Amino acid sequence: MGAARGGPAGGQVPDLIVREQADPLFGWRYWQLSPRRLLRSVTQREFEWPPGRVLKAKCVEVGHPAPADRCNCGLYANPDLEALRQHGLCLAPDVIVLGQVALWGKVVDDEANYRAEFAYPARLSLVVDSLIDDTPAETLVEGLQAYRVPVHLTTLDEAVAGMSKDMLKFQAMSRRTSGH
Repeated sequence: MGAARGGPAGGQVPDLIVREQADPLFGWRYWQLSPRRLLRSVTQREFEWPPGRVLKAKCVEVGHPAPADRCNCGLYANPDLEALRQHGLCLAPDVIVLGQVALWGKVVDDEANYRAEFAYPARLSLVVDSLIDDTPAETLVEGLQAYRVPVHLTTLDEAVAGMSKDMLKFQAMSRRTSGH
């Protein structure tokens, strides 16, 4: 990345690469399905990604243009699919969609993640073993086709790695047996 620089409290923070991307940069992320069967953010569960429209980031905490280099705002993606798969433990036991996302505009690269000004899904994979009710996977795939990108089926083994995968399976089983 670059040399360390002084942070706001005098500590050291790594340099960020901030660039304007006219052509998309691609990253990987997870989504969940909202009750309306639209993609929604895993961390901001009330936030849906609208099909057919480019998403523009906004800082929900401060209100400044996003992404900003001294804030956590922006539309996130992981540059590395394998690294994302290791973080699957962060997922709640719900329907999971793994996908590649196109990012452009102002893009901040802070090593672990990209944070972008604009984003749109590029391809989606519905994780079939994450389904929580009797809705057929094909019905959910049809709904995801509203995003007008390739949609495939995948397994939890392919979408999430190791211990994360085992924990998600346990959470999903617990949710099904408890009726929640």
